[in-house]
Amino acid sequence: MSLPRLAVTSALVLSAALEGFAFAQELLPRALPAQSAVRALPLPPGAPARAAAGHRLIVKFRDELRARATAEGGLRSAAGADLGEAQRFASRLGLTFAPAIRLPESLLADLAARAAARSNRAQPDLAGMLYAGLPGATAEQLEAAGIALQQLHAVEYVEIETLGVPPPGDVAPTTPDLSGFQDYVGPDPGLDAVHAWSLGVTGAGIRLSDCEYGWVYTHEDLVDRDCHPEPGQTIHPVTVSLGWDEHGTAALGETSAVENAYGCSGAAHGAEVCTYPERSVEEGYRRLTCITHAIANSAPGDVVMLEMQAVGAGGDYAPAETSLSIHTVTRTGVDAGVVVVAAAGNGNQNLDGAPYATYLSWGDSGAIIVGAGSADLAHDKLSFSTYGSRVNVHGWGDWVFSLGYGDYAAYGGDKNQRYTAGFSGTSSATPFVAAACALIQEHALDTFGQPLAPEDLRDLLVATGVPQGTGGHIGPFPDLQAAFDTLFPPWSDLGLALAGQSGEPRLRGNGTLLAGEPWQLELENARPQAFALLVLGLTSVQLPFLGGTLVPSPDILCGLATDPSGGLVLGGIAPSGIVPGVSLCFQYWIDDAAGPQGAAASNAVACTTP
Repeated sequence: MSLPRLAVTSALVLSAALEGFAFAQELLPRALPAQSAVRALPLPPGAPARAAAGHRLIVKFRDELRARATAEGGLRSAAGADLGEAQRFASRLGLTFAPAIRLPESLLADLAARAAARSNRAQPDLAGMLYAGLPGATAEQLEAAGIALQQLHAVEYVEIETLGVPPPGDVAPTTPDLSGFQDYVGPDPGLDAVHAWSLGVTGAGIRLSDCEYGWVYTHEDLVDRDCHPEPGQTIHPVTVSLGWDEHGTAALGETSAVENAYGCSGAAHGAEVCTYPERSVEEGYRRLTCITHAIANSAPGDVVMLEMQAVGAGGDYAPAETSLSIHTVTRTGVDAGVVVVAAAGNGNQNLDGAPYATYLSWGDSGAIIVGAGSADLAHDKLSFSTYGSRVNVHGWGDWVFSLGYGDYAAYGGDKNQRYTAGFSGTSSATPFVAAACALIQEHALDTFGQPLAPEDLRDLLVATGVPQGTGGHIGPFPDLQAAFDTLFPPWSDLGLALAGQSGEPRLRGNGTLLAGEPWQLELENARPQAFALLVLGLTSVQLPFLGGTLVPSPDILCGLATDPSGGLVLGGIAPSGIVPGVSLCFQYWIDDAAGPQGAAASNAVACTTP
């Protein structure tokens, strides 16, 4: 259910005003998640054979123990706690331990401190997540070891990570301008990034990090953008051989393709771009590390996009956070003020179904989960999209025009000049929402001096979005103009009206004064069929002796007549050449014997030209 516009605006502005305010009180304790069944889930049918890479045990030790792996693969406690039971168990089975998040402990501690300060909640010991290696073990043996490990007093939870999960999606000669095919940047059925661009908002000042397998950095529409690849990590050659680097290229094409005279233009092309591979030459499979690193390097208000999925408890693809370790890191990131936007997955899983009861019991991670809907005004759920109450919003899940693949064209036969007209899945849907978040956050920074809290940004997208059509719940579709108008209303009410025979006449403005865009003034509750004088000026002043608001130096006076109901509508299309940044004030004065000195006045309204 959408909140009323005033309530949404007030709540978001108040939250923005309080963001970062430190309360000197004891941290709330961390609620421990329910342990889930330790299972080695296989990849669903249809996954590329070369993608399969087996399974891996992840063990999260209790926070207060500060369990760490030794250089020799053993186990120690940085807090001096007794880990004898776990050490003996590991020795008996031949388990060796290694950090699950391969980042400096100081970086993890800083992230936890930021999250605690903002959320007032105690944070998990992220360095206490360890890989437990069992060389040569079968999936059944890993399950048996994990079940036994989870019974130990020192262990918070154990899970088995499925490796090689596929992503959830499908220069000379001169390349023509293909941005006209990107109809998703326009108004409904698009997200209306064009409206944000018309206000000069492109995502500038916001960091957008993409976590997935790989990207073609040399693509002609990305080569002029510094994608800030994660230092020290090289995209794995298997990623390229599987074509999964095209997937990241297409995702960034939606959000970040350079605005130029050829190819595509990203919806948030002004945002800084950073990339974090989930498989690298140096570290192998590293999903948990790449997400944590992206979050740790992000400031409050920045956006981290998870272009990935996991094998869910229902046996098919679900959000990455159905893995408890990913859920843990995501919650920490959102607590630190980072916006996490994640694909729901392409498994048509019902997240409200029985297999996902344990997942739901962990609580809300704070991420914005994105489903896949149709590329039309219906906004119906697509058959493959995972769904349920935990899915917040949706984007187009088919027919998205972007970079990569080459099914539309490969100019000159060059991989760096490939374009697709069919990027699909929750993979194509997620960049819609990530771009919308970056655009809103830039405008929030400019307006309030700080970004929105992740929770408030999510609420705004849901409250102002276009309702979905048929199918399981995937949430509304983002509407940037509605979101901008709610959070940053172009019209303000200056008050105070002078009452006449029907009470106070009320005036409100709609639309913008952007060239080519419609605008409208609506007067109501005035004396019926009365002469009304519209006054337009650059400033206003309250005159206490009349009790009203007056435009003192009018530039335009327009005489009109109210209708039999006491209303009057005036509007049109804003002309070109309007000077930006000018506040225009409007007010009606109505011939009314019941008003002071024989006249009533509406409230005054003001609109700043974009």
